[in-house]
Amino acid sequence: MSRTTLYRLSLAAAAVLISSAAFGQADFQLRPRQIAGWDAGAREGRCEIRVWVDNRAEVRMRGDTVFVRTLEGAPSHDEGSECSHPLPYNSVNSFQIRQTAGRNRVNLAQEPSRMNNYTAMISIEDPESGGDNYAFEVTWRSETDIATAPAPFFDDVRACQDLVRQRFLSQNGRGSYIDFDNFADRQGQSQNPGRGQEQARYNSRNRGPETIQGHGSARSYSESRDLTYACAVDTQRGQVVSGDYHFSGGSLRTNDHTRLK
Repeated sequence: MSRTTLYRLSLAAAAVLISSAAFGQADFQLRPRQIAGWDAGAREGRCEIRVWVDNRAEVRMRGDTVFVRTLEGAPSHDEGSECSHPLPYNSVNSFQIRQTAGRNRVNLAQEPSRMNNYTAMISIEDPESGGDNYAFEVTWRSETDIATAPAPFFDDVRACQDLVRQRFLSQNGRGSYIDFDNFADRQGQSQNPGRGQEQARYNSRNRGPETIQGHGSARSYSESRDLTYACAVDTQRGQVVSGDYHFSGGSLRTNDHTRLK
């Protein structure tokens, strides 16, 4: 066998290994189609999520975006998901799912709450061969006491990251940029809600400022560094009170130009 043939066979084997590693680890995100009568300010809403799944997948919902991760099997794909309005970024109550299609059970693995930045997670397992179309209706409502409830469509995590990004760019100038991890941690009075309607109203009226913390990475043409960031957020008024970042760990330098600040 010639060296050329061996080289081609090695490339083919490497391609098979790479495709096998990637198979079952596909992610995609989408914004579901807006149902007629879409109302971004409504305090009750529903989505009809329709996805094709082969073996195992996770569906995450946050705001107006749906994230689908294929854990095992062929990559999942959307089959026409639609929503009446986005899932509120704050103050979600009575979150429920009702399966309408699919040969196996759809499970609610994580309800949206302040602990997870109001991100719902639904798990789907389809061990039979060939995959199947799954559909489930998601319904929710937000707090009805508008005077004391947090602003339902104020994305405090994104607002915090935007403030930190602006501060970083003002310090480091053009050519630098910052990437944030998808999810952040939250600390505040509302992490330990009481039980019952009266206790819920009490917590809503007495909700103090919250702190959002997360991780990211900063880069310029000369350096790369990991960082942590934190913001104080007033969710009831819908505003970021303050925000800052700090570099963590070592740095990767590519030349001797000015360091990241």
